[in-house]
Amino acid sequence: MSSHGRKKLTIVLLEASLELVPPNLQKHSVILRTARCHGIRPSEVLLDKSIHYRAMRGLEKSWKRGRPDIVHTSLLILLDSMLNAKGLLSIYLHTIEDKVYEVSSETRIPRSYERFKGLMAQLLRHDKVPPDSPNPLIKLAYRSLNDFTRQHGKLILLSERGKPANTTSVIREALTKSRPIGIGMFPHGDFENYVIQNSSSTYSLAGGLSLKAWSIVCRIVCSAENMLGLTY
Repeated sequence: MSSHGRKKLTIVLLEASLELVPPNLQKHSVILRTARCHGIRPSEVLLDKSIHYRAMRGLEKSWKRGRPDIVHTSLLILLDSMLNAKGLLSIYLHTIEDKVYEVSSETRIPRSYERFKGLMAQLLRHDKVPPDSPNPLIKLAYRSLNDFTRQHGKLILLSERGKPANTTSVIREALTKSRPIGIGMFPHGDFENYVIQNSSSTYSLAGGLSLKAWSIVCRIVCSAENMLGLTY
C-alpha cells in the first residue's frame, strides 16, 4: 500500500537521561578518568551511571539520570522501522533539561554505544549534529516541552499509572486527533509535573506493570505498522 495521504505518527522520547556531567561532579576521580581516556574535558563527558555510579552518589534525582542506553536502544528501533522508512514517523527527543530535539528520519544512529554517547555529548554541546552542518540530522527544535505542545498538541502519555488501554486504540487516537505519543526514557520514578500538565491523556499498555521503555517503543512501532498495512 502507498504511504501517500497517511498521517504521520509522532513519538516523543520524554525526559531522556542525557546530560553532560554537571559542574559539581567534574572533579571526581571517575569523571577525570573518563575524560582522560577519551581525550576530552570533564565538562564534555556524557553522564553514564554504568561508569559514573560512585560520582553520582548523592546527586539529585540520581535514579532518573545517567542512562543514555535507554535512548540508544529506543532510537535504533524507531529509526530502523518500516514506519520510518515509509516516511510515516516523526521523532522528537526531550531531555531532562527540558529541551526538545528533532531527529531526522535519515539519521543513522551508531550501533556502538560508545560512539552514540560521543554523538549525544556533541548534540548537547552544540544543539545540533553535525555541528557545522546547515542540514543537521538532529537539531534543537523547541526550548521547552511547553513550546512543543503549543505547536503539536498535548501528549498522549504512556505510563504504568495510566488508564489501561490496548496499543491499537492508543495509536488510533494519536492519528485521529493528531496527538504525539510520549514515552518516558528514564529507568525509575514518575514524570515531572510539567510533563503531565502537557498531556491530554495517560494510558498504560501493560495493565499497571512496569515495562522497559524500548519494549513500549517496539509495541507502538509494530502495532502502527500493522494498522497502516506496512509489510516487510
